[in-house]
Amino acid sequence: MALKRRSKISAKFSMSSMTDIVFLLLIFFMITSTMVHPNAIKLLIPKQATKKVVIDKFINARVNRYGKFYIANKNVSDNSLESALLNVYNSSDKTFIKLRTDKNAPTGAVAKVLDIAESHGIKVVLDIK
Repeated sequence: MALKRRSKISAKFSMSSMTDIVFLLLIFFMITSTMVHPNAIKLLIPKQATKKVVIDKFINARVNRYGKFYIANKNVSDNSLESALLNVYNSSDKTFIKLRTDKNAPTGAVAKVLDIAESHGIKVVLDIK
C-alpha cells in the first residue's frame, strides 16, 4: 500500500523574522547607549598662559622607591622632614618645592611631603621619574 503525504513540508527558512529582531536590538542599544554618561573628570585647561611665573629657587626634595626622603641631596628621617623643609624654605612667594619621586615610591610618603607643603603654604612641582 503506497501512502502519500498530501501536504509537503517545506525546507525553506524565512529570514524576515530574524532581521526584525536584529533591527529591534539595534534600536534598543542605540537608545540606551545615549542615556549612559561616562564618569569622566572635566578639566579646564587654559588656552594661553597670560602671566609668567618667576621662580627664585627650587627646594629639591626627593622620595625614592623605599620611601626615604632627601632634601637638598641629604637623607632626612621621617620625624625631621618638616623641620628640614622649613629650614631650607625661603618665605618668599617665588620659592617652590621640586618634588621628584620614583614611580614605585609609596603614596603615603609622597602625600606626607605634600601635606607639609600645603600646611605651610608652599607651592609644589611634582616630577615623577
